[in-house]
Amino acid sequence: YVFTTLLNGVFSMLQVLLIQGITFGLSPFVFALGDDAFADFISGIQFLPTTIMMVHLCPAGSEGASYAMFTTVNNSAYTLSAAISTVMLGIWDVSKETLMSGDVSGMTKLTILTTFIQVSGVLFVKLLPRTKEDLASLHADQYSGSKVGGFIFLTITFLSILYAVVVGVLNIVKPGWAGESR
Repeated sequence: YVFTTLLNGVFSMLQVLLIQGITFGLSPFVFALGDDAFADFISGIQFLPTTIMMVHLCPAGSEGASYAMFTTVNNSAYTLSAAISTVMLGIWDVSKETLMSGDVSGMTKLTILTTFIQVSGVLFVKLLPRTKEDLASLHADQYSGSKVGGFIFLTITFLSILYAVVVGVLNIVKPGWAGESR
């Protein structure tokens, strides 16, 4: 997981080279296409160990419902990240006019920031269980199956989905509402 996260960060940092026009002789389109394809492939590989760990934590007989919830959370996180990135466009000037004038410093800074945020998940890897025994002890914990924890989890999930929907609708109805370029 750590290796694929860091590798995904490397591919994300390649976007800085693309922004600067350094594509190693490839057309910018081909360079960007390869970057995107590898990033999607790595994300798929990252999904597998997380899913396996989640399956071991879920109660027997509810694996399907647990997988559906995990997939929903994963997809809502992806949608939420896109909504948050739209809001982050206002941090540095990445307007069309600025980019057309040749000033790509804001885009470069934003790409570096989002790459660091993207790979920051490796800081929390030590919190994950290391062995099947650790998973079993986590499952047997007195707080496993907590109704309060479940409520908090579902509330955060649904509020994330709601936020992403609101940002998406605002982007359609009122472009530039967050200060980004139109």
